[in-house]
Amino acid sequence: VYGAAQEENKMAFLTELSRFCAANTKSLLVGGDFNIIRYVNEKNTMDGVHRHTNIFNSLIHFYELREIVMTGGKYTWTNNQEYPILEKLDRVLVTKEWEDIFPQALVKKLPREGSDHNLLIISSG
Repeated sequence: VYGAAQEENKMAFLTELSRFCAANTKSLLVGGDFNIIRYVNEKNTMDGVHRHTNIFNSLIHFYELREIVMTGGKYTWTNNQEYPILEKLDRVLVTKEWEDIFPQALVKKLPREGSDHNLLIISSG
């Protein structure tokens, strides 16, 4: 997934994500750069959540998605400034059916190299 970075395109992205989840109700894994934080503690500046956070969280709740726990650090993106803003924009969401098939799945954050995002590796266990 690559979620819209521009505010004016986020609703279209969330609508597309919702349609995708509705059409794929069985074993589903969706991951990538959603460009939306879910909670205030997913940003190092603690100055609030994104304008679309509530809609994003409602979509996750409605489709009963679960987030695979990430190891290796808290944030997945930086603005690369001297006093950086850090956010968790990247994640992996799964359905209960997927989690039942791969109950030991893990997501590991790798060190950032040459990008403003960290790579995530999924291990199904």
